[in-house]
Amino acid sequence: KEKFTEHDIKDLLACSDPVNGYLYFSKKFFYIQHPVKGKLLFEPFEYQERLLESYHSYRFNVNMLPRQSGKTTCASAYLLWFAMFHPDQTILVAAHKYQGSQEIMQRIRYGYELCPDNIRAGVVNYNKGSIEFENGSRIVSATTTGNTGRGMSISLLYCDEFAFVQPNIATEFWTSISPTLATGGRAIITSTPNSDEDEFALIWKES
Repeated sequence: KEKFTEHDIKDLLACSDPVNGYLYFSKKFFYIQHPVKGKLLFEPFEYQERLLESYHSYRFNVNMLPRQSGKTTCASAYLLWFAMFHPDQTILVAAHKYQGSQEIMQRIRYGYELCPDNIRAGVVNYNKGSIEFENGSRIVSATTTGNTGRGMSISLLYCDEFAFVQPNIATEFWTSISPTLATGGRAIITSTPNSDEDEFALIWKES
């Protein structure tokens, strides 16, 4: 049993706000592991706030960004907020390598574990590859292959470093995953540039 103060309830309501809740949560409750300074509260730069706003406001996002710009951190904060404050959602995290998908999940788990009890949703399943919340939402990580996500009803797809997935696999993956988003699912694709002829470059140009 937990006791909630008036301040706790105000924080919870602010995080639940469908308009600006993601930003309130990210700035006040999402912690990151800085490579030099250790545990730090996430303080997004102006461009990172615009990135978060774009994730929230638009159904489809494709971002070509440089290295070390905090794109994965922004996505991790948004995915965690989205899962905890939107019931019955399935979020798929796909990265070009197994290590990459686990790195994203580690950031999400780190942020979750440091949330205060009055903010974080309860979990029913918690491991390296997935988190299931008691509100029915879940975050699942996978390596990007031609069959990743096939048959899943995906609410939000996050692809990291999509330009570095092998060209034939990237094309096959995007062809198979697109129908699962057709029922209203959302997609966030981020990557540093790699080639001007791969699937990421094609999506980027067409956008």
